Amino acid sequence: MPAAAAEAQAPPPAALHSLVVSLRQSRSTWILLLALALAGALHARTTSETGDIRQRIPSIKSRGQEKEPDLRFRDLHTVFPPLEDLNDRDRLWPPNLDKPLCDLRIFVYDLPSDLRLPEKTVSQCRWSAYNSELLLHRTLTDPLSPRHSPSNHPHRSLYTEDPAEADFFLIPLFPACYLFDCWVKAGWTKTERCGVDDEYIQPVMRYIREAHPHWNASGGPDHLLFHPMDFIDGYYTEASRAAMNASTYLVTVGDVRPAPYGRYFRSFRDLVIPSSTHLLNSYYLNPRDYVDELGRPLVEPRGAADPHRQIAAQPAHSDIFVPSPDEPYDLSLHTLWRIGRRMLGWDPCNERDERSTLAIFRGGVGTETDGERYALGIRSLLFPSDGNTSSPPFSSSIHPGFSSLPGFDIAVWSENDDYARRLARSKFGLAPPGYTLDTTRLYEYLAFGVVPVFLGTGPTAGQVLPFARDVDWSSFTLSIPRERAHESPQILARVGEDEYERLRRNVWEVGRKVVLEEREGNAWKLLARDLCRMKRKGALTPGPEIANN
Repeated sequence: MPAAAAEAQAPPPAALHSLVVSLRQSRSTWILLLALALAGALHARTTSETGDIRQRIPSIKSRGQEKEPDLRFRDLHTVFPPLEDLNDRDRLWPPNLDKPLCDLRIFVYDLPSDLRLPEKTVSQCRWSAYNSELLLHRTLTDPLSPRHSPSNHPHRSLYTEDPAEADFFLIPLFPACYLFDCWVKAGWTKTERCGVDDEYIQPVMRYIREAHPHWNASGGPDHLLFHPMDFIDGYYTEASRAAMNASTYLVTVGDVRPAPYGRYFRSFRDLVIPSSTHLLNSYYLNPRDYVDELGRPLVEPRGAADPHRQIAAQPAHSDIFVPSPDEPYDLSLHTLWRIGRRMLGWDPCNERDERSTLAIFRGGVGTETDGERYALGIRSLLFPSDGNTSSPPFSSSIHPGFSSLPGFDIAVWSENDDYARRLARSKFGLAPPGYTLDTTRLYEYLAFGVVPVFLGTGPTAGQVLPFARDVDWSSFTLSIPRERAHESPQILARVGEDEYERLRRNVWEVGRKVVLEEREGNAWKLLARDLCRMKRKGALTPGPEIANN
């Protein structure tokens, strides 16, 4: 270029000149900024594509390959209007559990004193899993104080003292409690029977048939009997079973597997009830002392669970819906400090914690004689195994156990308060079988807002759950089949936060209603729905749609 032309050329803009100088002097800084900009652009593009994919229907796998989603279905929610709510909600399932199916009445026999269980036997039984028969009987027959008894409590809405208006008759026969007391006294020799047939069952049933007309008038189908044991009436003689089995059994084990496992459960007649648990129904630990009204864990427990509170006696009832009342104020230093914290808004009972534990389990692994047969072999996965089948967990495989994984809180036993605190901070609760498919841990999980995970149990394994015709168990539980039990950690880790929150919320709003407690008496309300169906009471009148036009 000629020198004159070069001199005539305009100098570069000041901004460009400054940029060139900056690039020369701060080269590393500019490289870092460029890398950050590229990363941001890639992240924005990925997020945009992910959001777009979420609006589409899931891709379909065919012949091992994934097909591209059809974009024509991308905006269906803008094309088709949502369906309006039905005025007749009874056409949908699950139903409104607060709405009774029919007006039902239950008469409870009053046995002579010589046919009742001794008070020592009753007291002993309250510390067993068979306490469910005592608790359900008391909930129906005992008029609680107004504080513990809402207007729709079963004692007010279901119980009747007039047998003429009764739809069902409850026999206060408690053979499971009788045998539990017998086994305790016999050093847990379960072959002992202590005269349960000749001295208890048959005399009571003879009195029911001979002193009242109600059994003979119906032949027994409108009578209810408790059998909350693993093998239901399989513990008794043929004579005792013949005297009882025309009635409906209220059982804690519903099993439709082939014999011998489901041999004693009569799916056409028996009704499954929740099990009693030591934590809730014997020690009366109140979940609401550990979690708030939405089921979220508290930083520090309150009420009866407050470590600074001294309790003179155990509470009379387990209120899983209402937190324990505060103790009366005194002038102790702790009380004054607590009042001050409340006034300043520093009360830790108002502070919420997070559920930081992924999964929890408390329970044993059976005995050496049970071997790998116990719990269908599933519990052997939970604890470390050296492959020695003669020592716990009696597994022939060598593995570290789920208990070695981060986020898994697994042990054989915990002190009650410690266990309650851990439940309140756990997301999922593992529910493998024991000797049967039923496990009482299920109800502890529900009471504390923990999402139950059926491992080789649940409806897909042949287990009949309480009130399954009204309660949508799939809405607040997870089911992992036995053949995939070893994948449980990966399966739980893949549950997203939105899905977990949906399950947790349903546990708190629906699942808790299945737990045995006395203040609301929901177990009897749900039982009444099944009894209404048995009596064919409250059925809807068939409409024109019955023709299936």
